[in-house]
Amino acid sequence: MNRESAKKLISDIVAMSKADEVEVNLSRGATTHLRYARNTPSTSGVFDELRISIRSSFGKRSAAAVVNQLDADSLKAGVARSEEMARLAPEDPEHLPGLESATYLPVKAYDDATAEPAVALARGVAGNIAEAEKATLVAAGFAHATAGMWAIGNSRGLFGFHRSTTSYIGQTVRTPDAKGSGWAADASARIGELDFARVSAASRSKATSSAAAKPLAPGKYVTILEPACVANLVGNMVRSMSARSADEGRSFFSKAGGGNRIGEKIFPESVTIRSNPTDEKAPGRPWGAGGVAQKAQTWIEKGAVKALFNSRFWAAKQGTDVIPGPSNLLMSGGAGSVEDLIASTERGVLITSLWYIRNLDPRTLTYTGLTRDGVFLIENGKIAHPVTNFRWNDSPVSVLKNAVAMSAPVRMPPRPSRSVTTVVPAIKTSAFNLASVSEAV
Repeated sequence: MNRESAKKLISDIVAMSKADEVEVNLSRGATTHLRYARNTPSTSGVFDELRISIRSSFGKRSAAAVVNQLDADSLKAGVARSEEMARLAPEDPEHLPGLESATYLPVKAYDDATAEPAVALARGVAGNIAEAEKATLVAAGFAHATAGMWAIGNSRGLFGFHRSTTSYIGQTVRTPDAKGSGWAADASARIGELDFARVSAASRSKATSSAAAKPLAPGKYVTILEPACVANLVGNMVRSMSARSADEGRSFFSKAGGGNRIGEKIFPESVTIRSNPTDEKAPGRPWGAGGVAQKAQTWIEKGAVKALFNSRFWAAKQGTDVIPGPSNLLMSGGAGSVEDLIASTERGVLITSLWYIRNLDPRTLTYTGLTRDGVFLIENGKIAHPVTNFRWNDSPVSVLKNAVAMSAPVRMPPRPSRSVTTVVPAIKTSAFNLASVSEAV
């Protein structure tokens, strides 16, 4: 579906509406996937998904209905259903009229080769399976690529259109006795950049080197967190940077006595976090909720809080700017690699993957989770031996406050997400709380 056909479809739906206002969100995507386990492809396929969300409003009453058919009868039924529910809905005191217009940044996120990915996925997976078999290891993974479009429009004249592609490979490798396990992943808007060989080599290396893990007492250790771990932790923190939560005293970014911590220096000068939908390495979507335009935004600059995201309602109430939540995450870093961080560490722990992360306290941004697929003790700048997995309790705030070194940033999906929009470094932090031993591999 191209820009013209998407705009016509939205116009047709608006013309069917009897509501005071109607907003339409349209998405369509074709995904090709290939799953494998025990060194054998297990499932593959292509599916095409269409979603049309129709939100009708009568005054401050509104409701949405979703349809996935393009024929006139289905569209009319969706409009009628949304109107029926809207008339029955309670009034929303925070409801605002839709935007009349918005200027969206041009985002280059579509790659023709990624829209026809079957051969590239099959070749990449075949290579990874062959390498695992050659090493007498057992590989399992998931590879996919999606080509999609998004459009938004309303009865007040707003319209936006965006196309993007994504590709992903994630692989877990086990030793035949299942005592060693390694995981690695890669993601990109362009399938030609998807590094199957790196994912294969990294997951195989972690699997063989994590076998025969030795016990290590729980406690706080100097810890190197690989980029996937940083993507998990920093992503959770950025998603909590709501101006409303902070102003209402429900957030780490709330100021004692009222207000928020914009302008306050919390982290070291090495910490800068931005978003920009036009970033070539990790392009994002050009609009946020309700069609609010995205722009380049700095959230943390040299350790100081520069901005919190702000809905239209809360911005109007507080007399501040509307800032949508970020559509990508771009964190600055240092130079070098994880190996350089290891070489600079006298004694510490290397964590390669985090799993099953849950929030414990939104006021302190404390999370809990498990390590998986390779934890290693570092001594005198080298990996000494693998150690058992742990349950950890800690905060991205603490990790960043105690950051003593960073690698160069890389695009890396947080596990288990397949996001192509996260660019982060590895971080060496002076203290990470490994709370108890886990029996996981």
